[in-house]
Amino acid sequence: MIPRDKGLFVTDSYKPGVTLYSESLQTKPNTVKLIITTIFVLTSLVSFGQSPVLDDLWKLYGSRDYDKVIEKAKPHLDNDSIKVDLNLLLGRTYADKADFKTAIPFLEYTVNNTPDNSWRKAWALGYLGACQFMLQNYNDSRKVIKECFDLNTTKNVSRYAYSKILLFGFDDFYKDWKIVESEHFRFHFQHMDDSDIESYIASREAAFQNINIFFDSELPKKIDFFVWNSKEDAKELLRTNLGFADPHFCIVHSHYQQTIGHEMTHVISNYSTNMIQKTGLINEGTSVCFDQTNQDKEQIVKDWLKNNDKKLTISDIWTNWKNYPDELTYPLAGLFVKELIDNFGKEQFIEFFSNQTYDNAKSVFGDKLDKLINDFENEINI
Repeated sequence: MIPRDKGLFVTDSYKPGVTLYSESLQTKPNTVKLIITTIFVLTSLVSFGQSPVLDDLWKLYGSRDYDKVIEKAKPHLDNDSIKVDLNLLLGRTYADKADFKTAIPFLEYTVNNTPDNSWRKAWALGYLGACQFMLQNYNDSRKVIKECFDLNTTKNVSRYAYSKILLFGFDDFYKDWKIVESEHFRFHFQHMDDSDIESYIASREAAFQNINIFFDSELPKKIDFFVWNSKEDAKELLRTNLGFADPHFCIVHSHYQQTIGHEMTHVISNYSTNMIQKTGLINEGTSVCFDQTNQDKEQIVKDWLKNNDKKLTISDIWTNWKNYPDELTYPLAGLFVKELIDNFGKEQFIEFFSNQTYDNAKSVFGDKLDKLINDFENEINI
């Protein structure tokens, strides 16, 4: 078993003890990705130093303007002095764009043309393993990511590799888990009876069908769905609370008793459009809206406001999501997203969903948005 490293699986802040809508934000693994990307870009700029072309390209990569990175990088691929670095850059860029198959040759070039102690090779291996995972070549993915980890070139790339070993289920801790594939999922069960597995799969497949009627998403792979029997085991191994999703990699880690549809909605909705910017109100609200439960969310919100002698303002919650407690924000966000869908319809909602800011909502929905918000607040704040 790979040695544990406390704090390796970096997460957003999480409020423990909430039993209603306490599923953690789906952005947790993405926080790891953002932190590592930022560190990698800064390190790269220091390392390259003498190449203005690479400096500019890595800065552009850090801004996540991936199409522009590809456009500006390709003309320089014949420059032997920076060819290895450009292949690494392009491989990472295509992988971050979810074009995993295209990314592989660029990453392989870097792997094959750098020494074993090179941090470039390590990063290329890490991303290559992630791409193989997304192409459902799980044995190759496991082998390459562990090779990346074993190189032990830098702390940051080792952290990246280790986080994927845990996230993807490659740690020895998972070796006795039962893997069962269905039409849209690759389930990983920690200690569950066969009869329970059968009903669990059936309910999740039904939920997937119901949710994707709305989103009509084409996922790049089956959802790897980790079903934990023990929250304590998950906390010890992953250093975070269940449940969460990493939509980019089509992964869910969930306790077996958590809601049927919440985390899978994060994955399904992520591939419904070209995601630009997510906000807690809309992204979590969408997953609550489609969580396949029958809870009276309106009553939950009204009770909380009454018990806490509060009035809500959507604009402030939209901007300052983390300043409010989960037991209010999750059901409230689910209600608000339902209002948007009911009033503006599927087509406009999906158009807006790619950029979940208030400004974009105004651009897509027009002046009717502010009236909807005002009516919604008046109804809830009774």
